[in-house]
Amino acid sequence: MTLLHDDFPLSPDCWADGVAYYKAFLRADSFLAGVPKKAKDANSDRQLYELTAHLLSSTGQQDALFRAKLGAPETLIAVWLTKIRTLAEWFTVAENIPPFTGLNAEHLNEIVKLSSDVSKLADVGPWLLKHGIVLIHEPGLAGMNVDGAVFKIASGNPVVGLSLRFPRVDHYWFTLMHELAHVVLHAEMLFTPIVDDFEQVSAELVERQADKLAQDSLIARSEWRSCPAKYSLSEQDVIEFAAKLNIAPQIVAGRLRRELRRYDIFSELVNEINVREVLFAKS
Repeated sequence: MTLLHDDFPLSPDCWADGVAYYKAFLRADSFLAGVPKKAKDANSDRQLYELTAHLLSSTGQQDALFRAKLGAPETLIAVWLTKIRTLAEWFTVAENIPPFTGLNAEHLNEIVKLSSDVSKLADVGPWLLKHGIVLIHEPGLAGMNVDGAVFKIASGNPVVGLSLRFPRVDHYWFTLMHELAHVVLHAEMLFTPIVDDFEQVSAELVERQADKLAQDSLIARSEWRSCPAKYSLSEQDVIEFAAKLNIAPQIVAGRLRRELRRYDIFSELVNEINVREVLFAKS
């Protein structure tokens, strides 16, 4: 079979293993055939090329390490991951991003302080860039039950993608810290994407490790043991405890709701701020 240039896009470096590239091309074409029209780009040829390149980059690996029982269709996840990868690669070309030299638990303790003021959400991306990490906010596709993902691109820079599925402050910060915990703990694994759906409980060791580090980074265990709001369920105690730790009160309220499985408490507080509106400046 003869493939014309217009029919078979070349790799970004104008070379590829022909057989592997063609297999990735066919798989990408099959994926896109199952994607709803509203989830497709206006430029379908470009989307086919980008998805082919994404699938080729993971040839010989799992396409992603999914949190157990991830329910979203693989096609939608593949398209979403491709958008994030493409945006991240464009960004690294346009900006002078330093190489990634590592991230540690102390860094996580530092970045969570940005949660204390919602206006500081705009500072999260630049803070991460200083450490060679690219943050992409890319809303998820309809029917795609994914909260976040993390992976490395060819330059070795980690990329964190957040879908903003639930635009609450507590959910945003737990998702971000969970993905960054993977960077701290599992950096060597990230050339294969890790994709997370927090509505599913995972038994995977890497997920339990990331959950623990994220939770402890948001609120240290020693502090949590003495949190008055655990016993009073008082919003004022939540606010005062958060102020003491210099973090958002929604983080404290959200943890109480999860641990107690009491999603009827602090509803007004946790829904007070819509992260999507803050990040995308929507009224």
